[in-house]
Amino acid sequence: MFNLFRHKPTNSSLRAKRGNLVLKLSGLHCSSCAVNIDLSLEDLPGVANSTTNYAKSISTIDFDPEKIDPKKIIAEITKLGYQAKNIG
Repeated sequence: MFNLFRHKPTNSSLRAKRGNLVLKLSGLHCSSCAVNIDLSLEDLPGVANSTTNYAKSISTIDFDPEKIDPKKIIAEITKLGYQAKNIG
């Protein structure tokens, strides 16, 4: 039987499962550092997207909180030789 009121997941409810991390970075020397961070983070299971702005020293990461903890993301950046602080 067809039910008009049956709940269907919407894009917003699917996005609600996704985490967003904004980090202030230090130790970047050039735009290649930003690319290095993005490529490394996007290789981590659970990270959907990483966008690092060299000029602002800000990295924005979309991730699945069921697959990866934000502390692991920050640890990966530290392992690359940079410092990261969660700013929202």
